Amino acid sequence: MIEIREIDRENVFDVCELTSNKDGVGTLFEAFICCNAISISEAAYFPECHPRALYRDGELIGFFLYKRWANQLTDAEICRYMLDHKFIGQGLGRASFEAMLSYFKKNGVKQVTLMIDEHNLVAQKMYFSFGFTFTGKVDKDEHYYSLNI
Repeated sequence: MIEIREIDRENVFDVCELTSNKDGVGTLFEAFICCNAISISEAAYFPECHPRALYRDGELIGFFLYKRWANQLTDAEICRYMLDHKFIGQGLGRASFEAMLSYFKKNGVKQVTLMIDEHNLVAQKMYFSFGFTFTGKVDKDEHYYSLNI
């Protein structure tokens, strides 16, 4: 079972050590995402940013950062989402993304938006399978997609 937890003093360093790099060595900028430390730092300065850790049966497997604005609580924007390299290819991407959508729905979100790098075909395939559709917006080579939940 996938569990979503806040980032706190107990897990912050472990979350920062997660990497999607196949060799297991974290870098500042990975193939399609920046490192989690940048996302957590960003959340410290932008109150609309909310970092969360993904766990499976108590084991840390991934991370996501979303934005939600106080004047628009029915909308959420997923800015970052990743699984650690050790868990890629085990079906946990789909399971953790389902948990994220359920988390949003439980918290009153009705529309989720995310950005996909046009070269990230694996992400595109997964998001399309959930029903995300292109909004027509492109910014800095990222295509915006949305889903009503």
